[in-house]
Amino acid sequence: MIKLLHKWALLVVVACSTSCDFLDVELQGAMTEEGYYQNVDQLQEALNGVYAVLNDGNLYADAMLGRMGLSADIGYEYYKKDANTVGYYQASTGDTRILGYWRACYQGINRANMLLENLDKADGAQVEKNRIKGEALFLRGYYYYMLVKRFGRVPVVLTTIDDINTAEKFVPQSEVEEVYEQIIADMTTAADLVRTTDKATEGWQVSQTTCWGMLSRVCLNMAGYPANRTEMYAEAARWAKQVIDSGRHALNPSYEQIFINYSQDIFEVKESMFEVNFWGDNEGVYKTAGAVGRNIGIASDENSPIGFCQGMLRVNPYFYYLYEEGDLRRDWTISNFQYSSSGAKTYDASPDEGGIVSRKYCAKFRREYEISDSKNTASTAINFPILRYSDVLLMYAECYAFDPTSADETLAYEYLNQVRRRGYGLPSETPDPTVDIAVTDQAGLKQVIYDERAREFGYEMLRKDDLTRWGIFYEQMLLAGKNIEGRGSQYQLAAILAYESVRQRDEFWPIPAREMSVNPYLTQNTGW
Repeated sequence: MIKLLHKWALLVVVACSTSCDFLDVELQGAMTEEGYYQNVDQLQEALNGVYAVLNDGNLYADAMLGRMGLSADIGYEYYKKDANTVGYYQASTGDTRILGYWRACYQGINRANMLLENLDKADGAQVEKNRIKGEALFLRGYYYYMLVKRFGRVPVVLTTIDDINTAEKFVPQSEVEEVYEQIIADMTTAADLVRTTDKATEGWQVSQTTCWGMLSRVCLNMAGYPANRTEMYAEAARWAKQVIDSGRHALNPSYEQIFINYSQDIFEVKESMFEVNFWGDNEGVYKTAGAVGRNIGIASDENSPIGFCQGMLRVNPYFYYLYEEGDLRRDWTISNFQYSSSGAKTYDASPDEGGIVSRKYCAKFRREYEISDSKNTASTAINFPILRYSDVLLMYAECYAFDPTSADETLAYEYLNQVRRRGYGLPSETPDPTVDIAVTDQAGLKQVIYDERAREFGYEMLRKDDLTRWGIFYEQMLLAGKNIEGRGSQYQLAAILAYESVRQRDEFWPIPAREMSVNPYLTQNTGW
């Protein structure tokens, strides 16, 4: 696949500067002029600007990659420059990364709102206008999902603000359930408007099954803590089943190939249902590259032929020992070697031979497979997954585990075991008693789901959200902290510091102090 150099239309998309409140945006730019939104091409340029926020450095291009504590109990950040920040679980209401995340999400929402308000002005085929509307609705819903998962109660803004000097600017927070209801409304409408999956040619393009799969994730989170709307398990199972029954998706037989594809710009729609698209090396006008494999990956020197990797994210031994013998995912997800300055591999001693697990790196995203020739020290062209088909299978199984009335028992175990079989290098649809999970009680199946999601999605920035919705975040962080082997090195001390800093309040981030100061209707999250 050749990555398209999209026109992000940064000159015609309203952008929020680093000094503004999320509603404090300049609304008199080119996008509000008489001559804009005249045709489908201009609508697509505006839509590209909504997508572009995913590539923002405050989100998937940098901050989320190992620097915001999203790996929770399975990994910890070791990067001294980030001490006393959210990455070390030492956040404050003034944390700049949390503020940047908040503003980036609302920037995406504002761009989507402006596009949706002006869409009917354009000439062109209705089917194309409907597709663009659907993608904008999905993305608006996704940005709200990113907010509600990390902050809980947030303001819901569905229109652009024409005059920032009026009280209309000050929007109160909506209850968590209300935010989820808006997300579901946006994504449900979007599913009937966007392209069908067979028409998707790029991994970043929202398709119908993307909407269904994400609706399953949203409903599953709404069913859990803090909304606790347990009737949504049935809805989550229904959406997951629609994806499965569509026949559009299947597991890649090779677990490691999924991530090689992200490095080599290969879009494989069967497994990868939605991903963030990066390309280039950020040396041109537009910043289109990210830090996948640069922030998180196996550390390598600046002059290494592999390409520089900071190796910010290291492994908690708790995670390492979750893997069972023969599970091939472990040595792809967790480093079992180090790179020398020449790029050669030196394999680690096993824990039985004195090897230290907590010095190992997140290894899932590897620059040695990157197709870029530049090997830029600050950025990479490696894509990042947001939704994979294995997630859909495990979400269906999770619905049954938490509410046996919501899903079919036989299918739940089969979908769970398909993911497990692939992890062991076995044909996913052929039963194998050596790895298949047999029917167990509800508590036992929940524990299997907890562990299997860690093994399958390690370091894909889903773990903290999983633990939070299960209501076990704090206890798992305490458990993980007890697994660091000693205090004999700086990275071990960093791990101990992070896990000892965790409080119950860290389930959610604080509302940024800057936002609290400009919006009198905001109330702070508990404990902050």
